[in-house]
Amino acid sequence: MDSLPDDLWAIILARLPLKTITASKLVCKQWKSIVESSFLRELFLSHHQNSHFSSWSLMCKSKNHRIQVLAHYGCEIWGLQRSLKFYIKSFITKKFVNHPELYRQARVVAYTDVGLVLIRVVSLFKNVSYFVANPVSQECVETDPPWFQPMNYFWPLGIATRTEKNGVLSGFKVVLLFDAMPWKQSLSLLVYSSDSGLWSPETVDFPFAFVEQDYHNSISFNGDLHWLARNSNYDEAVVSIDFYSAGPGSVCVTPFPDLEKVPKFTRACTTCQGFLMYMNVVSVTKDDESVEEKFNIWRLKSGEWQLVSEIAGWFNDIPLAINPFDAKSVYFWSKYGQRLLSFNFRNGKFVCTDKLEYSSEGRISSSVKGPKVVKYFIEPNFSSFVLPQWLHRIPNMVRKV
Repeated sequence: MDSLPDDLWAIILARLPLKTITASKLVCKQWKSIVESSFLRELFLSHHQNSHFSSWSLMCKSKNHRIQVLAHYGCEIWGLQRSLKFYIKSFITKKFVNHPELYRQARVVAYTDVGLVLIRVVSLFKNVSYFVANPVSQECVETDPPWFQPMNYFWPLGIATRTEKNGVLSGFKVVLLFDAMPWKQSLSLLVYSSDSGLWSPETVDFPFAFVEQDYHNSISFNGDLHWLARNSNYDEAVVSIDFYSAGPGSVCVTPFPDLEKVPKFTRACTTCQGFLMYMNVVSVTKDDESVEEKFNIWRLKSGEWQLVSEIAGWFNDIPLAINPFDAKSVYFWSKYGQRLLSFNFRNGKFVCTDKLEYSSEGRISSSVKGPKVVKYFIEPNFSSFVLPQWLHRIPNMVRKV
C-alpha cells in the first residue's frame, strides 16, 4: 500500500463510486487520510462533473413508521445496489434493534438533503435521545441529551444543516419544539448545535400569529426548516426559519401563489435543484367561459414564488414530488391504477414505474402496491431523503458512536 504516493492513490480512488470509497477507509490509515482529504474530493467531483443525479428516496411519514414510496439508486456517483430504505433499516437494526439490553425503540423522525437522518431512540429505562447518522457510511453522532427537561414534551422539528460554498458540510442543528400553542407569535425551541456540542433554548418570533401550523411535516433544506401554516384568515403560507442567520431576516412567511383559487389537491412543498418547490392543479375559466385545469409548478426564490412550468389538461392523479435533480420530472400516484407514474414536462408524457426501473441515471422503483396504500397519499406527508454528491463527514464536538 505504501509503495504508491497519496496523489496516485487519490486518482485511482476518484474513479470509484462513493460506497466503495467509504469502505476503503477501513483498509489502512493511509487510505483513510486520503479519503478524508480535500484533494480526493476535488478529484472526485471533477471526474463526475457531468453526473447530475445522486441516490434519493421519497419517504411517506405515517404515524408509526416510514414508508418508502419511491427510490432512485444505482447511479454511478454512489454505486448503491439497493434503495436507501435498505441502508436505513440495516443501520437501525445493527445499531439499536440488535441491542435490546440497551434500547427499546429507534426510528427515523427527520430526513435531509445532505445524506443525514435524525433518529429518536428510547433507552431501556425510557430515556429519550437523538442520533444524527448517515445510514450509508454508518457514521453516527449522539447529541448530548438535555436531561433537565422531560423529553416526552418535545417534538422533533428537524435538522438544519450548514454547507459551505465549496459544498462541504460544516455544521448541523437538531431542533426540538415545545409549547406549540395556536395564536402565539413565537415558538419555544430547544436546539443542539454541532459547533458547541450543547443544547440551548431559543425563541423564534413571528410577524403575526398563526391559527394552525404543520410541524409534523417540516422540510430541511439549505440550512432552513420549512413548514406550512394558516394565518387568522386561514390563508396558507410557508414558514421558513434560517437557523444560521441572526436577526429579523431569519424568519420568513411566504403566502402560496394561488390563494385566490381553490387547488385540486392539498397544498404541500417539495425540493429540487436548490429550491423549495410547490405544485398543484387549479381550474381556470377561459374566454369562452369553458373551464380547463392547469398543472403548475412554482419555486421559492428570494422570498417570492416564480412560476417555472405550466401545462393544461385534466389531472386526476395525486402529485407527490419532483425529482430533486430534475425539475421537469414529476411523480404522481394513480388512485385508479394503484401505481406510481412519472410525468415528463419535456414531452408531456406519463410513464408507469415498471418502465422506469432502469434508466441512464440508475434504477427507479416504487415500494408500494395495492389499494391499502392509498390512505398514505391523502395527506401529503412526504419527505425527500437525498444523498449528496460527495461523502460528508458529520461535524460534531462530541464522540461518534
